[in-house]
Amino acid sequence: MTVHARGLLFVALLAAAGCDDATTATSPTVTSPVTELFSGQFVPGGSAARAFTAASAGTVSITLSQLGPQTGLVVGLGIGIPQSNGSGCLMTQIMEAGASTSPQLTVQVDAGTYCVRLHDLGTLTSQVAFTVTIVRP
Repeated sequence: MTVHARGLLFVALLAAAGCDDATTATSPTVTSPVTELFSGQFVPGGSAARAFTAASAGTVSITLSQLGPQTGLVVGLGIGIPQSNGSGCLMTQIMEAGASTSPQLTVQVDAGTYCVRLHDLGTLTSQVAFTVTIVRP
Protein backbone atom coordinates (compact mmCIF):
# COMPACT_ATOMS: atom_id res chain seq x y z
CA MET A 1 0.00 0.00 0.00
CA THR A 2 1.40 3.38 -0.94
CA VAL A 3 1.79 6.24 1.49
CA HIS A 4 -0.96 8.11 -0.32
CA ALA A 5 -3.39 5.15 -0.08
CA ARG A 6 -2.53 4.68 3.61
CA GLY A 7 -3.24 8.37 4.24
CA LEU A 8 -6.65 8.09 2.54
CA LEU A 9 -7.46 4.94 4.52
CA PHE A 10 -6.45 6.67 7.75
CA VAL A 11 -8.67 9.68 7.00
CA ALA A 12 -11.59 7.39 6.12
CA LEU A 13 -11.15 5.46 9.38
CA LEU A 14 -11.07 8.69 11.39
CA ALA A 15 -14.21 9.92 9.67
CA ALA A 16 -15.99 6.63 10.33
CA ALA A 17 -14.92 6.66 13.98
CA GLY A 18 -16.45 10.10 14.37
CA CYS A 19 -19.83 8.86 13.18
CA ASP A 20 -22.23 7.40 15.66
CA ASP A 21 -24.47 4.65 14.33
CA ALA A 22 -26.98 5.20 17.10
CA THR A 23 -29.96 7.19 15.94
CA THR A 24 -32.32 9.14 18.08
CA ALA A 25 -35.86 8.63 16.99
CA THR A 26 -37.87 11.81 16.80
CA SER A 27 -41.59 11.55 16.86
CA PRO A 28 -43.60 14.04 14.87
CA THR A 29 -45.12 16.87 16.82
CA VAL A 30 -48.77 16.15 17.35
CA THR A 31 -50.86 19.27 17.48
CA SER A 32 -54.18 18.85 19.15
CA PRO A 33 -57.00 21.25 18.54
CA VAL A 34 -56.78 24.30 20.80
CA THR A 35 -59.84 25.44 22.73
CA GLU A 36 -60.17 29.05 23.78
CA LEU A 37 -62.96 31.04 25.34
CA PHE A 38 -64.11 34.50 24.28
CA SER A 39 -66.29 36.14 26.95
CA GLY A 40 -67.65 39.60 27.47
CA GLN A 41 -70.74 41.75 27.25
CA PHE A 42 -72.40 43.90 24.66
CA VAL A 43 -75.33 46.31 24.61
CA PRO A 44 -78.36 46.69 22.37
CA GLY A 45 -77.14 47.70 18.91
CA GLY A 46 -73.62 46.61 19.83
CA SER A 47 -71.20 43.92 18.83
CA ALA A 48 -68.10 42.11 20.07
CA ALA A 49 -65.28 40.54 18.05
CA ARG A 50 -62.07 38.66 18.69
CA ALA A 51 -59.24 37.53 16.42
CA PHE A 52 -57.69 34.06 16.70
CA THR A 53 -54.99 32.20 14.81
CA ALA A 54 -55.23 28.75 13.25
CA ALA A 55 -51.71 27.31 13.42
CA SER A 56 -52.44 24.89 10.57
CA ALA A 57 -55.17 23.99 8.13
CA GLY A 58 -58.13 22.21 9.68
CA THR A 59 -61.55 22.68 11.17
CA VAL A 60 -62.65 25.60 13.33
CA SER A 61 -65.76 25.08 15.47
CA ILE A 62 -67.53 28.01 17.10
CA THR A 63 -70.11 27.58 19.85
CA LEU A 64 -72.08 30.40 21.45
CA SER A 65 -72.21 28.55 24.75
CA GLN A 66 -73.67 31.26 27.00
CA LEU A 67 -75.89 34.26 26.27
CA GLY A 68 -77.95 36.07 28.87
CA PRO A 69 -78.94 36.33 31.65
CA GLN A 70 -82.27 36.35 29.79
CA THR A 71 -83.25 33.09 28.09
CA GLY A 72 -84.25 32.63 24.47
CA LEU A 73 -82.01 35.40 23.14
CA VAL A 74 -80.77 35.26 19.56
CA VAL A 75 -77.86 37.29 18.13
CA GLY A 76 -75.79 37.32 14.97
CA LEU A 77 -72.76 35.01 15.11
CA GLY A 78 -70.12 34.89 12.43
CA ILE A 79 -66.59 34.08 11.40
CA GLY A 80 -64.41 36.13 9.12
CA ILE A 81 -61.06 37.74 8.52
CA PRO A 82 -59.75 40.71 10.51
CA GLN A 83 -59.59 43.87 8.41
CA SER A 84 -56.02 44.89 7.68
CA ASN A 85 -56.46 48.32 9.27
CA GLY A 86 -57.65 46.73 12.52
CA SER A 87 -61.10 48.30 12.30
CA GLY A 88 -63.17 45.15 12.51
CA CYS A 89 -63.98 41.73 11.22
CA LEU A 90 -64.88 41.17 7.55
CA MET A 91 -67.51 38.44 7.90
CA THR A 92 -67.42 35.44 5.55
CA GLN A 93 -70.14 33.38 7.25
CA ILE A 94 -72.96 34.71 9.45
CA MET A 95 -75.93 33.10 11.15
CA GLU A 96 -78.49 33.75 13.87
CA ALA A 97 -77.72 31.84 17.06
CA GLY A 98 -78.82 31.37 20.63
CA ALA A 99 -76.89 29.68 23.40
CA SER A 100 -76.10 26.03 22.62
CA THR A 101 -73.93 23.14 23.71
CA SER A 102 -73.20 22.19 20.08
CA PRO A 103 -71.14 24.18 17.58
CA GLN A 104 -73.22 26.55 15.49
CA LEU A 105 -70.43 27.18 12.98
CA THR A 106 -67.95 24.64 11.67
CA VAL A 107 -65.58 25.92 8.98
CA GLN A 108 -62.57 24.50 7.15
CA VAL A 109 -59.67 26.98 7.28
CA ASP A 110 -56.08 27.34 6.15
CA ALA A 111 -53.39 28.40 8.60
CA GLY A 112 -53.90 32.08 9.33
CA THR A 113 -55.70 34.71 11.35
CA TYR A 114 -59.49 34.76 11.60
CA CYS A 115 -62.08 36.46 13.77
CA VAL A 116 -65.37 35.64 15.43
CA ARG A 117 -68.04 38.31 15.85
CA LEU A 118 -71.33 38.63 17.73
CA HIS A 119 -73.81 41.41 17.01
CA ASP A 120 -77.28 42.50 18.05
CA LEU A 121 -79.99 41.75 15.49
CA GLY A 122 -82.07 44.63 16.86
CA THR A 123 -83.81 42.48 19.43
CA LEU A 124 -81.76 43.12 22.58
CA THR A 125 -83.32 45.36 25.21
CA SER A 126 -80.51 45.30 27.74
CA GLN A 127 -76.84 44.43 28.11
CA VAL A 128 -76.05 40.72 27.73
CA ALA A 129 -73.13 38.55 28.72
CA PHE A 130 -71.78 35.92 26.37
CA THR A 131 -69.23 33.15 26.13
CA VAL A 132 -68.05 31.77 22.81
CA THR A 133 -65.97 28.59 22.63
CA ILE A 134 -63.51 28.49 19.72
CA VAL A 135 -61.88 25.16 18.84
CA ARG A 136 -59.11 25.64 16.27
CA PRO A 137 -56.20 23.78 14.74
